[in-house]
Amino acid sequence: MENDEGLGLEPSAPPEQDFTVSALDLATRTLSVWVRKLPSYILMVGLLGVAYIVLQLAVFYALYDLLAFDLVVYVSSDIINTLLGFAMAEPALAIEIIIIGTVLAVVGMVVTAVIAGGGIKFALDDYGFHQADVGSSLSFAFSRLSTMIVAQFLLALIVTGAMAPGLFLLLGSLAAFDPFNPSMEAISAMMTGLAVLMVGLIVALYFSIRLSPTTAVVVAEDLGAIDSIKRAWKLTTGNFWHIVGGQIFIGIAVAVIALVPQILLAFPLAAYGPNVLLYVLAIINALLFSGINYIFAAVLYRDLESRSRVASKEYW
Repeated sequence: MENDEGLGLEPSAPPEQDFTVSALDLATRTLSVWVRKLPSYILMVGLLGVAYIVLQLAVFYALYDLLAFDLVVYVSSDIINTLLGFAMAEPALAIEIIIIGTVLAVVGMVVTAVIAGGGIKFALDDYGFHQADVGSSLSFAFSRLSTMIVAQFLLALIVTGAMAPGLFLLLGSLAAFDPFNPSMEAISAMMTGLAVLMVGLIVALYFSIRLSPTTAVVVAEDLGAIDSIKRAWKLTTGNFWHIVGGQIFIGIAVAVIALVPQILLAFPLAAYGPNVLLYVLAIINALLFSGINYIFAAVLYRDLESRSRVASKEYW
Protein backbone atom coordinates (compact mmCIF):
# COMPACT_ATOMS: atom_id res chain seq x y z
CA MET A 1 0.00 0.00 0.00
CA GLU A 2 1.40 3.43 -0.93
CA ASN A 3 2.39 5.69 1.92
CA ASP A 4 0.35 8.90 1.96
CA GLU A 5 3.40 10.82 3.29
CA GLY A 6 1.48 12.66 5.95
CA LEU A 7 -1.23 14.13 3.71
CA GLY A 8 -3.99 12.36 5.56
CA LEU A 9 -5.45 10.61 2.50
CA GLU A 10 -7.33 7.36 2.93
CA PRO A 11 -5.98 4.88 0.35
CA SER A 12 -9.09 2.70 0.65
CA ALA A 13 -11.51 5.57 0.10
CA PRO A 14 -13.16 6.09 -3.31
CA PRO A 15 -10.99 8.29 -5.54
CA GLU A 16 -13.64 11.01 -5.80
CA GLN A 17 -13.61 11.43 -2.01
CA ASP A 18 -9.88 11.30 -1.37
CA PHE A 19 -9.45 15.03 -1.86
CA THR A 20 -12.59 16.37 -0.17
CA VAL A 21 -11.31 18.27 2.84
CA SER A 22 -12.31 20.98 5.28
CA ALA A 23 -11.23 24.61 4.97
CA LEU A 24 -8.56 24.04 7.62
CA ASP A 25 -7.28 20.97 5.80
CA LEU A 26 -6.90 22.99 2.61
CA ALA A 27 -4.24 24.96 4.46
CA THR A 28 -2.61 22.08 6.34
CA ARG A 29 -2.29 19.89 3.26
CA THR A 30 -0.90 22.81 1.29
CA LEU A 31 1.79 23.39 3.90
CA SER A 32 2.54 19.67 4.12
CA VAL A 33 3.15 19.41 0.38
CA TRP A 34 5.19 22.64 0.41
CA VAL A 35 7.52 21.46 3.18
CA ARG A 36 7.98 18.03 1.61
CA LYS A 37 8.84 19.43 -1.84
CA LEU A 38 10.37 22.80 -0.89
CA PRO A 39 13.62 22.33 -2.90
CA SER A 40 11.63 21.57 -6.06
CA TYR A 41 9.45 24.67 -5.65
CA ILE A 42 12.50 26.84 -5.01
CA LEU A 43 14.07 25.50 -8.22
CA MET A 44 10.98 25.75 -10.39
CA VAL A 45 8.98 28.65 -8.94
CA GLY A 46 11.31 30.58 -6.66
CA LEU A 47 14.31 31.04 -8.93
CA LEU A 48 12.20 32.10 -11.90
CA GLY A 49 10.33 34.59 -9.73
CA VAL A 50 13.56 36.02 -8.33
CA ALA A 51 15.05 36.27 -11.84
CA TYR A 52 12.12 38.43 -12.93
CA ILE A 53 12.34 40.65 -9.84
CA VAL A 54 16.08 41.15 -10.41
CA LEU A 55 15.42 41.92 -14.10
CA GLN A 56 13.03 44.71 -13.16
CA LEU A 57 15.57 46.35 -10.87
CA ALA A 58 18.45 45.84 -13.31
CA VAL A 59 16.60 47.60 -16.14
CA PHE A 60 15.52 50.56 -14.02
CA TYR A 61 18.89 50.78 -12.24
CA ALA A 62 20.78 50.93 -15.53
CA LEU A 63 18.71 53.95 -16.54
CA TYR A 64 17.80 55.72 -13.31
CA ASP A 65 20.36 54.59 -10.71
CA LEU A 66 19.00 54.38 -7.13
CA LEU A 67 15.64 55.76 -8.25
CA ALA A 68 15.06 52.21 -9.50
CA PHE A 69 13.94 51.11 -6.02
CA ASP A 70 11.13 53.68 -6.17
CA LEU A 71 10.08 52.66 -9.70
CA VAL A 72 9.93 48.87 -9.38
CA VAL A 73 7.01 49.15 -6.96
CA TYR A 74 4.80 50.24 -9.87
CA VAL A 75 5.48 47.13 -11.98
CA SER A 76 3.69 43.84 -11.52
CA SER A 77 2.90 40.84 -13.69
CA ASP A 78 -0.62 42.22 -14.08
CA ILE A 79 -0.57 44.68 -17.00
CA ILE A 80 -3.90 46.26 -16.00
CA ASN A 81 -2.87 47.02 -12.42
CA THR A 82 0.53 48.22 -13.64
CA LEU A 83 -1.11 50.77 -15.94
CA LEU A 84 -3.49 51.84 -13.17
CA GLY A 85 -0.53 52.30 -10.85
CA PHE A 86 1.19 54.51 -13.41
CA ALA A 87 -1.98 56.55 -13.90
CA MET A 88 -2.32 57.15 -10.14
CA ALA A 89 1.36 57.96 -9.55
CA GLU A 90 2.08 61.30 -7.89
CA PRO A 91 3.91 63.13 -9.34
CA ALA A 92 3.16 61.90 -12.84
CA LEU A 93 5.85 59.62 -14.25
CA ALA A 94 7.74 60.31 -17.46
CA ILE A 95 6.40 58.56 -20.56
CA GLU A 96 9.61 56.55 -21.02
CA ILE A 97 9.25 55.12 -17.51
CA ILE A 98 5.68 54.09 -18.29
CA ILE A 99 6.78 52.42 -21.54
CA ILE A 100 9.60 50.52 -19.82
CA GLY A 101 7.33 49.47 -16.98
CA THR A 102 4.65 48.30 -19.41
CA VAL A 103 7.16 46.15 -21.31
CA LEU A 104 8.38 44.66 -18.03
CA ALA A 105 4.76 43.96 -17.03
CA VAL A 106 4.20 42.08 -20.31
CA VAL A 107 7.35 40.05 -19.65
CA GLY A 108 6.01 39.44 -16.16
CA MET A 109 2.76 38.05 -17.55
CA VAL A 110 4.73 35.47 -19.52
CA VAL A 111 6.98 34.58 -16.60
CA THR A 112 4.04 34.30 -14.22
CA ALA A 113 2.16 32.08 -16.68
CA VAL A 114 5.15 29.72 -16.87
CA ILE A 115 5.58 29.72 -13.09
CA ALA A 116 1.88 29.20 -12.42
CA GLY A 117 1.50 26.49 -15.04
CA GLY A 118 4.59 24.61 -13.91
CA GLY A 119 3.93 25.05 -10.20
CA ILE A 120 0.31 23.95 -10.37
CA LYS A 121 1.10 21.02 -12.68
CA PHE A 122 3.84 19.85 -10.31
CA ALA A 123 1.54 20.25 -7.30
CA LEU A 124 -1.34 18.37 -8.96
CA ASP A 125 0.91 15.44 -9.89
CA ASP A 126 2.62 15.37 -6.51
CA TYR A 127 -0.50 15.79 -4.39
CA GLY A 128 -2.52 13.32 -6.39
CA PHE A 129 -0.03 10.66 -7.43
CA HIS A 130 3.42 11.51 -5.94
CA GLN A 131 4.88 11.38 -9.44
CA ALA A 132 5.78 15.02 -10.05
CA ASP A 133 8.76 16.07 -12.17
CA VAL A 134 10.15 19.59 -12.51
CA GLY A 135 11.20 19.25 -16.14
CA SER A 136 7.94 17.79 -17.40
CA SER A 137 5.94 20.31 -15.36
CA LEU A 138 7.74 23.26 -16.95
CA SER A 139 7.41 21.67 -20.39
CA PHE A 140 3.68 21.32 -19.83
CA ALA A 141 3.51 24.97 -18.71
CA PHE A 142 4.99 26.11 -22.03
CA SER A 143 2.47 23.98 -23.92
CA ARG A 144 -0.39 25.81 -22.16
CA LEU A 145 1.31 29.21 -22.09
CA SER A 146 -1.04 31.15 -24.37
CA THR A 147 -4.16 29.83 -22.64
CA MET A 148 -2.71 30.66 -19.22
CA ILE A 149 -1.82 34.22 -20.28
CA VAL A 150 -5.27 34.87 -21.72
CA ALA A 151 -6.96 33.41 -18.63
CA GLN A 152 -4.86 35.54 -16.28
CA PHE A 153 -5.58 38.65 -18.34
CA LEU A 154 -9.32 37.98 -18.33
CA LEU A 155 -9.29 37.40 -14.57
CA ALA A 156 -7.48 40.70 -14.01
CA LEU A 157 -9.93 42.44 -16.35
CA ILE A 158 -12.95 41.05 -14.50
CA VAL A 159 -11.66 41.88 -11.02
CA THR A 160 -10.26 45.30 -11.93
CA GLY A 161 -13.33 46.11 -14.02
CA ALA A 162 -15.51 45.71 -10.94
CA MET A 163 -13.50 48.43 -9.17
CA ALA A 164 -12.99 50.72 -12.18
CA PRO A 165 -16.19 52.84 -11.96
CA GLY A 166 -15.68 53.75 -8.32
CA LEU A 167 -11.96 54.31 -8.82
CA PHE A 168 -12.48 56.73 -11.69
CA LEU A 169 -15.27 58.56 -9.87
CA LEU A 170 -13.10 58.95 -6.78
CA LEU A 171 -10.02 60.06 -8.71
CA GLY A 172 -12.10 62.52 -10.71
CA SER A 173 -13.62 64.04 -7.57
CA LEU A 174 -10.19 64.30 -5.92
CA ALA A 175 -8.76 66.07 -8.97
CA ALA A 176 -11.53 68.68 -8.79
CA PHE A 177 -11.42 69.01 -5.00
CA ASP A 178 -10.04 72.24 -3.57
CA PRO A 179 -8.93 71.62 0.04
CA PHE A 180 -8.79 75.39 0.73
CA ASN A 181 -12.30 76.03 -0.54
CA PRO A 182 -14.27 72.76 -0.41
CA SER A 183 -17.82 72.84 -1.68
CA MET A 184 -20.68 70.56 -0.74
CA GLU A 185 -20.86 69.37 -4.35
CA ALA A 186 -17.18 68.33 -4.28
CA ILE A 187 -17.55 66.58 -0.94
CA SER A 188 -20.68 64.80 -2.16
CA ALA A 189 -18.84 63.67 -5.32
CA MET A 190 -16.01 62.29 -3.20
CA MET A 191 -18.38 60.39 -0.94
CA THR A 192 -20.23 59.00 -3.96
CA GLY A 193 -16.99 57.86 -5.54
CA LEU A 194 -15.88 56.25 -2.27
CA ALA A 195 -19.20 54.43 -1.86
CA VAL A 196 -19.13 53.12 -5.44
CA LEU A 197 -15.51 52.03 -4.94
CA MET A 198 -16.39 50.11 -1.77
CA VAL A 199 -19.18 48.30 -3.60
CA GLY A 200 -16.74 47.57 -6.42
CA LEU A 201 -14.22 46.15 -3.98
CA ILE A 202 -16.83 43.79 -2.57
CA VAL A 203 -17.85 42.68 -6.07
CA ALA A 204 -14.18 42.25 -7.05
CA LEU A 205 -13.54 40.14 -3.95
CA TYR A 206 -16.56 37.98 -4.77
CA PHE A 207 -15.37 37.40 -8.34
CA SER A 208 -11.82 36.67 -7.21
CA ILE A 209 -13.11 33.97 -4.85
CA ARG A 210 -15.54 32.45 -7.35
CA LEU A 211 -12.90 32.36 -10.10
CA SER A 212 -9.94 31.36 -7.91
CA PRO A 213 -9.61 27.82 -9.37
CA THR A 214 -9.30 29.13 -12.96
CA THR A 215 -5.53 28.69 -13.34
CA ALA A 216 -5.71 25.18 -11.89
CA VAL A 217 -8.53 24.34 -14.33
CA VAL A 218 -6.37 25.55 -17.23
CA VAL A 219 -3.66 23.13 -16.10
CA ALA A 220 -5.82 20.17 -15.10
CA GLU A 221 -8.42 20.20 -17.87
CA ASP A 222 -8.08 20.58 -21.63
CA LEU A 223 -10.13 23.78 -21.82
CA GLY A 224 -9.65 27.22 -23.31
CA ALA A 225 -9.39 30.38 -21.22
CA ILE A 226 -13.08 31.30 -21.31
CA ASP A 227 -14.25 27.73 -20.73
CA SER A 228 -11.81 27.47 -17.81
CA ILE A 229 -13.39 30.54 -16.24
CA LYS A 230 -16.85 29.04 -16.71
CA ARG A 231 -15.66 25.74 -15.22
CA ALA A 232 -14.14 27.54 -12.22
CA TRP A 233 -17.43 29.35 -11.64
CA LYS A 234 -19.28 26.04 -11.71
CA LEU A 235 -16.83 24.35 -9.32
CA THR A 236 -17.14 27.13 -6.75
CA THR A 237 -20.95 27.18 -6.77
CA GLY A 238 -22.06 26.55 -3.20
CA ASN A 239 -18.48 26.57 -1.90
CA PHE A 240 -17.85 30.30 -1.50
CA TRP A 241 -17.36 30.36 2.27
CA HIS A 242 -15.44 27.09 2.18
CA ILE A 243 -12.90 28.75 -0.15
CA VAL A 244 -12.83 31.92 1.92
CA GLY A 245 -12.10 29.88 5.02
CA GLY A 246 -9.27 28.02 3.31
CA GLN A 247 -7.73 31.26 2.05
CA ILE A 248 -7.94 32.82 5.50
CA PHE A 249 -6.21 29.84 7.13
CA ILE A 250 -3.43 29.68 4.55
CA GLY A 251 -3.04 33.46 4.64
CA ILE A 252 -2.56 33.44 8.41
CA ALA A 253 -0.11 30.54 8.20
CA VAL A 254 2.01 32.19 5.49
CA ALA A 255 1.97 35.51 7.33
CA VAL A 256 3.29 33.85 10.49
CA ILE A 257 5.97 31.89 8.62
CA ALA A 258 7.10 34.89 6.59
CA LEU A 259 7.28 37.02 9.73
CA VAL A 260 10.64 35.48 10.67
CA PRO A 261 12.67 36.85 7.72
CA GLN A 262 10.83 40.15 7.97
CA ILE A 263 11.90 40.59 11.58
CA LEU A 264 15.47 39.50 10.88
CA LEU A 265 15.85 41.93 7.97
CA ALA A 266 13.84 44.89 9.23
CA PHE A 267 16.55 46.46 11.36
CA PRO A 268 19.62 45.83 9.14
CA LEU A 269 17.87 47.20 6.04
CA ALA A 270 15.85 49.97 7.65
CA ALA A 271 18.66 52.49 7.09
CA TYR A 272 18.42 51.96 3.31
CA GLY A 273 14.79 53.02 3.15
CA PRO A 274 11.46 51.21 2.99
CA ASN A 275 11.62 50.49 -0.75
CA VAL A 276 14.93 48.63 -0.42
CA LEU A 277 13.50 46.59 2.46
CA LEU A 278 10.36 45.79 0.47
CA TYR A 279 12.46 44.76 -2.52
CA VAL A 280 14.60 42.35 -0.49
CA LEU A 281 11.51 40.90 1.19
CA ALA A 282 9.91 40.46 -2.25
CA ILE A 283 12.92 38.39 -3.33
CA ILE A 284 12.74 36.21 -0.22
CA ASN A 285 8.99 35.73 -0.57
CA ALA A 286 9.35 34.81 -4.24
CA LEU A 287 12.14 32.36 -3.50
CA LEU A 288 10.65 30.59 -0.50
CA PHE A 289 6.93 31.21 -0.24
CA SER A 290 5.49 31.86 -3.71
CA GLY A 291 5.13 28.13 -4.37
CA ILE A 292 2.50 27.95 -1.62
CA ASN A 293 0.02 29.83 -3.82
CA TYR A 294 0.23 27.22 -6.57
CA ILE A 295 0.09 24.29 -4.16
CA PHE A 296 -3.02 25.78 -2.58
CA ALA A 297 -4.55 26.20 -6.05
CA ALA A 298 -3.93 22.52 -6.78
CA VAL A 299 -5.27 21.32 -3.41
CA LEU A 300 -8.33 23.54 -3.79
CA TYR A 301 -9.00 22.28 -7.31
CA ARG A 302 -8.78 18.64 -6.21
CA ASP A 303 -11.16 19.40 -3.35
CA LEU A 304 -13.72 21.24 -5.49
CA GLU A 305 -13.53 18.72 -8.33
CA SER A 306 -14.07 15.90 -5.85
CA ARG A 307 -17.05 17.68 -4.31
CA SER A 308 -18.49 18.28 -7.76
CA ARG A 309 -18.28 14.61 -8.72
CA VAL A 310 -19.79 13.45 -5.42
CA ALA A 311 -22.64 15.96 -5.77
CA SER A 312 -23.27 14.79 -9.31
CA LYS A 313 -23.51 11.14 -8.21
CA GLU A 314 -25.83 12.05 -5.34
CA TYR A 315 -28.06 13.99 -7.78
CA TRP A 316 -28.41 10.99 -10.06
